[in-house]
Amino acid sequence: MNRFAIFFGIFIVLGIQACHKDKDNPPEESTKSKLEDVLTGIDSLKSFTTDFKSASLAEEELSQGITVFTLSDRVLADVSVAKNNLQSTTVGIQDLPRLRAANGTNGSDFKDGSSIKDYIVKGRFSLSDLTADKKLTTLSGKTITVQVVNGIVYLNGVQVFNNPISNNSAFAVFALSSFINYGSMLALDNQALAKAAPCIPGGILTILGQNFSEKPEQNLVTLNGKNALVNAASKNKLVITIPAEATTGLLTVAVNNKTVSSLSAIPVLLPNISTVSGIQALGCQHIQGIAVDNNNTLYFTDPSNHRTLSYDASGHSVIYQPLSPPVKDINGDGKIDANDAELIITDPWAITLGNDGKIYVGGKNNEIPGIFRFSPNTPKQTEHWAGSSDLNLEGRRLNTGMSPIALLADGETILYANNFSNQQYVVNRIAGDNIMGWLYNINLLNVDPTYQQSATMLGMTKVKNVSTFYFADGTGKRIWKKDQNGLYLLAGANNNNHKPAQDGQGNAALFGSPMGIALWSDQYIVVCDNDYNNHNYSIRIVNSYGVVTTIAGGNNPTNSSKDGIGKAAQFDGVNAIAVDKDNMLYVASDDGSIRKIQFK
Repeated sequence: MNRFAIFFGIFIVLGIQACHKDKDNPPEESTKSKLEDVLTGIDSLKSFTTDFKSASLAEEELSQGITVFTLSDRVLADVSVAKNNLQSTTVGIQDLPRLRAANGTNGSDFKDGSSIKDYIVKGRFSLSDLTADKKLTTLSGKTITVQVVNGIVYLNGVQVFNNPISNNSAFAVFALSSFINYGSMLALDNQALAKAAPCIPGGILTILGQNFSEKPEQNLVTLNGKNALVNAASKNKLVITIPAEATTGLLTVAVNNKTVSSLSAIPVLLPNISTVSGIQALGCQHIQGIAVDNNNTLYFTDPSNHRTLSYDASGHSVIYQPLSPPVKDINGDGKIDANDAELIITDPWAITLGNDGKIYVGGKNNEIPGIFRFSPNTPKQTEHWAGSSDLNLEGRRLNTGMSPIALLADGETILYANNFSNQQYVVNRIAGDNIMGWLYNINLLNVDPTYQQSATMLGMTKVKNVSTFYFADGTGKRIWKKDQNGLYLLAGANNNNHKPAQDGQGNAALFGSPMGIALWSDQYIVVCDNDYNNHNYSIRIVNSYGVVTTIAGGNNPTNSSKDGIGKAAQFDGVNAIAVDKDNMLYVASDDGSIRKIQFK
């Protein structure tokens, strides 16, 4: 016998054995088929069985174990009677609870096969597994809340009968007293919630769902156990402020003794504060103004040393210390040369970057205040761009008196500067050679009658491509908003008694002395608040509802600096703040350091 014949014979024998093996061990029946067999054998479930057989259920949906809550034909009939208000139909006393439960429910869509998935729950449960407040997820993605009253189990208020119709290792089947009512249940739109996240402390989160209270105070919302302020409410939407102490966790909404939770944790990004390395080696005594360009190069002022500096991402620094042309032998060496040049800017303070690529600094030139402009590549040259020694002058930018404490370039060849004159601060809009008063102190009294002092706009920021501005009023201890419709008080109140800074909404919030201000992620106002009287130096967020939340820093009686997360970090003064293209925040401090805040 040749080798081929031997192999062919073995192949035939193995094939015959395999056939016998298949006959002896037929494929296991599917979960769906087993369920159909169970349901078919119960006459009172004919309607449910028909719908189940016609439903497009994939075996993968059932393979991990399921629990089915069925509707009997009698329940369907009772609901039909209740829906059509046929109260004259004769019913037994035992049927009244079922009719009451069914009354008002909508079962008209149940004949749609896909609605069967509303009654099949992922996971196999016994009655003892259905404990109070347990959440069940249906194959259609809906959430069912379990209630237990006097030992009776209810799903969304619908009774589950005690004796299971059938159960095995793959499924359990229970009967219901009525349709599960999703229309009146408290529910969250988990898909929309996932898209809205992540959040930051003090930020806003919009929650979509159903059957919320239209009164904000009647909706109790918590995030990982921390209560959130509800800013606005409707039946289908809540808008909340993320609590200061919130961390990643489940979001819970409770209304009228009903509670629902998110299916997954809501991520909360926390502010991580770290010191930018290399800055303190530059010897700044305190840093007053700060700006950052699209390459994440920092520009900042050091008024104590009469310097403006830059520091790029690779650690390279440039000192911008413009000098006047030498006019006399200052150092007495017998000749007039570069060593005899004088400083032009003796007190650099505010700083901003123009869209022309130039650096604009507010300060003094031999006690002549104004705005100075210089190019990044010529650190020893400058231009007295605006201002005059007479602070009472008004007119064109080159001969207008100003003592700018805050500067803002909006990217449209327009620069804004506050102006100090006789204790009346004015914000000026400068375009080309022209200058005009833009925001006067008197307007503040019209908005807030309790305002009793001159405005000191120590910081300002603007929404991109929109004429909406925000101002930090240092002596007024308030945050103002200005748009095309007028001037508004966003947050803060009279705090002449020097009460400690406190979080809150609108005039319930208190500031020490708000100074630097920036717009984070185009939606939140970030404020440097120096509460000098109480040694409280903090970074605070103000959202569009005027809710003020402290996110970093706080009480610091030793005036020390410490890196850390949120309020665990400490600042020695917080003067100005800037945000880069990656939404990193940079804080200028009194101790000559720059601190970076990254949400992660």
